[in-house]
Amino acid sequence: MEVHLTTRRFELGEYAREVLDRSLARLQRRLRHFRPDLVHLQVQMERAARKEEYTGSARLYLPGRVLYARRNRSATPEGWIRAAFDDLEQQLSRYKAQLRREHAHERRRASLPEEAVEAYQRTLLEERELLDRALAGDREAFDRLADEDLPALRRTVERELLRLGRPVTPEAVQQAVADALSVGFRNLARKPARWTVGGWLAWVAKRTLRMEPVAAVRGGD
Repeated sequence: MEVHLTTRRFELGEYAREVLDRSLARLQRRLRHFRPDLVHLQVQMERAARKEEYTGSARLYLPGRVLYARRNRSATPEGWIRAAFDDLEQQLSRYKAQLRREHAHERRRASLPEEAVEAYQRTLLEERELLDRALAGDREAFDRLADEDLPALRRTVERELLRLGRPVTPEAVQQAVADALSVGFRNLARKPARWTVGGWLAWVAKRTLRMEPVAAVRGGD
């Protein structure tokens, strides 16, 4: 992936650079099925002239699609980076879901860029391999399979906690996500074949939260 970063009225500090590097590494993992020479990221950050506020834009160029991070403002460069990359990851997940739907229909598939079809096919092959390994008891394979769905899972947990009238703290969200991953892995064989792993984890998370502290969810009932 080719990355172009520009800043205006400030320079990235050490901590902001670390946050950026981690965000880039995570995004690159999600883009591993696309040809690197066809993926370009442009990030522009700007500090306000008269106050400690940061804005900017982030654009991710993919075969057949350009993803734009929503404009956001933050009191720190790190906050802006996290928000921008979280938004890009959400949009990338939606784009991959669209590829999945259109790839299933021959007419729609014919209208997709060849590079996008190839990237999706590589994604599909890896997902099948990881799922087979996870079903055989490989937790590392399951975690890799679920990695792309973690942002959506966190949002599901936050919404469910709100709906249940419980505190939406980082600790509560983290614990609920960890519980969903643990229960989802143990009961993976009960996942309906038509469900994606992300859909399965969302169902498990909501069911687990609703049943607490009565019992652990058994999945698929």
